[in-house]
Amino acid sequence: MPRRGDRDRDQSGDGSDEGRWIVACRDGDHDACARIVRAYQDVALRTAFLMTSDASAAEDIAQNAFLNALRALRRFDPDRPFRPWFLTILANEARMYLRSQRRLVADDDALEPGTPDEDSPVAQLLRSDERARVRRALMQMEEPFRTAVILHYFNDLSVDEIASETYTPAGTVKSRLFRGRQQLRVLLDEDDEPSVAVRIPVTSTSQSPEG
Repeated sequence: MPRRGDRDRDQSGDGSDEGRWIVACRDGDHDACARIVRAYQDVALRTAFLMTSDASAAEDIAQNAFLNALRALRRFDPDRPFRPWFLTILANEARMYLRSQRRLVADDDALEPGTPDEDSPVAQLLRSDERARVRRALMQMEEPFRTAVILHYFNDLSVDEIASETYTPAGTVKSRLFRGRQQLRVLLDEDDEPSVAVRIPVTSTSQSPEG
């Protein structure tokens, strides 16, 4: 059975198709731009929801990420893989949203995150793959460990891809993944609500250097 990241890559077509779409979109071809959005809209919504646990915000974040990515295409090398670059833009959008929410909520009366409507795009994506317990744990994780875990374990980006797109040494990415696994494992152990069993890999990356 193919992994989620493999399915996402299948939906986006092969690299040559994607490269042609990018070049055409940069030249003003609206159909090519729409193809890029269609190819990545599912992974964008899912990743934004994993990072925010807010269905309404996830849709806004995905839309903003696509707009920012399309505006920046002229600076993007079409010979590079688009997916890691785009997901980094999306993660930045999600972090900015979370920071703005923390500034807006100055007391303990925080609003509950938006729950997906039954027919919303987010609900349709998550209905057959509910991970409520994991999402709760992810929301309690510290940055930058949460972003590293989501990009690596939920979107199959390699350590080198994350390092390249975030301008971070590979050793630092490995350290963040190591500490992120530890945090996530503790948080899942603390959540006693029965849910889908989730196994966090112990040896997907090398053991953490200090820092």
